[in-house]
Parts: sequence; structure tokens; C-alpha cells
Amino acid sequence: MVFVENLRRSTSLAAAALLLVASAVPLLAHRTASAYTLLGDREIRMETAVADATGVNYRVDFNLDGTQDVGGIVVTFCEGSPIIGDATCDVPTGFAIASNAFADGDQGLVDVSGFTAAVSNVATVGTADNVFTLTGTPIAGASGDVVFTLTNVTNPSAVNESFYARIMVYADGADATAYTTADDPELTQDPQQAGGIALSTAEVITIEAKVQERITFCVFAIATGDPVANDQTDCSQLLDPVVLGNDNGVLDSSLPSISREAMFNITTNASAGATVRMNGGTLETGSFSIAAIGDTAAGYTANTEQFGLCVFSDPGAAETGGLTATAPYDSAACDGTIQGQGAINDNGATFAFHTDTASTYGSPIAQKTAGDWSTGVLVFLGGVSNTTEPGIYTTTLDFVATGRY
Repeated sequence: MVFVENLRRSTSLAAAALLLVASAVPLLAHRTASAYTLLGDREIRMETAVADATGVNYRVDFNLDGTQDVGGIVVTFCEGSPIIGDATCDVPTGFAIASNAFADGDQGLVDVSGFTAAVSNVATVGTADNVFTLTGTPIAGASGDVVFTLTNVTNPSAVNESFYARIMVYADGADATAYTTADDPELTQDPQQAGGIALSTAEVITIEAKVQERITFCVFAIATGDPVANDQTDCSQLLDPVVLGNDNGVLDSSLPSISREAMFNITTNASAGATVRMNGGTLETGSFSIAAIGDTAAGYTANTEQFGLCVFSDPGAAETGGLTATAPYDSAACDGTIQGQGAINDNGATFAFHTDTASTYGSPIAQKTAGDWSTGVLVFLGGVSNTTEPGIYTTTLDFVATGRY
């Protein structure tokens, strides 16, 4: 009977102890789970995910709830786990925080730009620095976004490989400085707010596209009053020949004859622009010719043989500023000339016909910068003297555009 009674008492005590332990487990579990506040709206933005990239910016951004002071912040990078308090933290292969340089600490509502930065190695495997620490005078009840950028990080060397970060916020900077991977959230000196981050390197994709050297150039001529074909693809209008003189194409020794019917369209992507050249000779019939004005620009003179040119950019073109006439063809009054024969048709403009026009490569008459299309207007002047030999005078002019890349 004594033995049985003792057995019953021992059994009852054991059962009571088991119940006590069982009831304590939920309390302990609850206490551990709530030991720190989970950081809200957190991210680490990598400048590039290319494996082995150096000097990479890592922008850290998280939200504080305002319930605790902030005197220290720790960001730890681990290969296998973002779990706070997990004592295992291997440095990701190839990863390193190369210096304590940081920026943008004043970009969030909580300004940590005045905090002091340090880097260290706190890892179970690996010797490269994997911990970034900020410490400073505690900010009471810090609330809102904290933003700062690590400006000198080397990415892990493995491609398409996940790695992790742990962000921990301490009330006191000394506790942050004393951080270890096994910091127990139960202890008061350990993080008050914390959270994990998953990151990854990635393969790069190379995209290739070709841009060719390009120049589109065409010459056309239109009758007076016809619409100008102001685009680089339509040079279908061609008035041939372009006629100088009165309604019958006859020059007068006392009046300037002007033709504004010949034009050119040009567009290019040449980095140094394009040059438009004119190649050919003056007006001729048989062995007779009308004297070209020459290298020096000159205005119309009555009773004088003259054949010359000036150039201006048509204001109807898409890019009038991209085309400029080359001296001596750049008379400012050129665009005010009037088609046909008349006393004021020359508008006081000056004209030229450079001797290089007859050379192998001709004379430059205009320059075009890289860009949208421009339209150049070729204005020809014809004048004769009282002794100019009769005949039908003609010339064939060749216009060439070349780009410099």
C-alpha cells in the first residue's frame, strides 16, 4: 500500500510538471516572435545585378513605425538566410562591401546623413566585409522612411544566384557596433526593429541593333507657284531645263534674270555633317560663253555678262537651321529674290560662281548638320551685255552631297 501511494504521488507530480512546461511553451514562443518589430516597406535596390560587378550602388530603404529610438542600423549580407538571429551567415561568394562610403542619407523622412559608417566581417564562412553599420546620436521616436545608399559594393560572382540581407535597427549605436549574427531578439540590447531582404544576381542580355551611316540627297526643280516638295523622299518634280530670262527665256542687258526653281533636299546622320558641292561650268553655246561671276560674290550689273548662284535654306523645311550656305554663295538677301526678269528681282543679293566649280570635285555651296531634312534653294542670276553673241546657252551642273562621319 505504501509503495502504491508513493507511486501515485510521483505520477501526479510528474504530470503537474509536464503541464507546467507545456503551458510555458506558448508564452516563450509568443515572446520570441514579438521581440522585435518587423520593418515595413523595405527594399534594397541594386544598381546592377551583373555578377562580379564592382563599385555598385545598393540603395537601402525601409520604414520605421515611430515607436522606438534609432541610434544604430546594421545591414548584413548572407549567402543562405535572411532570418534575424540565425547564427549561420556565410559571405556570398565574391561579395564585398568595398568601403564605408555611403550617400543619400538625407533622402528619407528620417535623416541619417550625419551618422558614422563602418564596415566589418561578421560571418561563419568568408573573410570579405559583409556588414555595413551606421551609428549616431539616437533619433527619438523616429518615424517614416530611412534611405541611404552603399556606394561601393562588389556583387557576388555567381550568375543568377540568390543572396540575402538582414536589416536591424538599434536604439543605441553601441549595440549596433557590437552586433553578431546570433543577436538574440529577446535581449534588450539587440535589434528593436528588423527585417530580411532577398536579392539576386542575374545574367545580362545583349541586344544588338545596327545604325548605318545615312545620307539622303536629291535635286529637283519646280515651276513657279507649284508646291515645294519639302521632304527628303520626294524629289519627283523636275522642270527641265531651268530657264533664265523673260517669259520667252530671253536675257536682257538692262535687267537681272532670276531663277529660283532648282532645289535640293538633304538629311543625314553624319556626325560632322555633310557638304553639298556643285560641279560644272558656265553657260555656253558653241565656242561662246557668258562670263561666270567668279570667286568673289557680286551683285547684278547692267550691260555685263554674269552667271552666278546664291543659296538659302527654305523656311518650309523641317530643319531650316541645319542647312547653311557656304561663302561666297551665302548672300543674306538671297531669300528675297524674285523669280523671273525685272529691275528688282535680284533684291540686291550677291552671287558667285567659284572657279573650283570646274574642278574635279567642284565647289562647296552648302553645309548640312546631322538631323532632320532641310531644303536648299538654288538661286541663279543671268545677265548679258550688248555685245553678247546670240544663241541658246546651256550648262549642266552636277550636285554632290558627301558626309563626314
